[in-house]
Amino acid sequence: MTDKTIRALYLGKLRPEKSRGYKTVKYTEHLNEFERLYNDIKSALPKESRWLLDTMIEEYNESQGEIIIDAFVTGFKIGLSLAAEGLRVDDE
Repeated sequence: MTDKTIRALYLGKLRPEKSRGYKTVKYTEHLNEFERLYNDIKSALPKESRWLLDTMIEEYNESQGEIIIDAFVTGFKIGLSLAAEGLRVDDE
């Protein structure tokens, strides 16, 4: 058994959070629409209130980051469980 993946993960060469697999056409379209709406809303707000919008988005992003971390951990555990089951020898 090779430990190439474990070694790369330990050395920081494998960075799942840097994945670019999500950058699809659909993702880009949604991101562009989000930016358009953000700019429209921000420009409609009085200058002294614009920080509220930015703070709200920062808080939302932080909460989404927690969800993403949890999903990664769960996926990692599932992957390890599948690998362990695949290596198990049944004594039947």
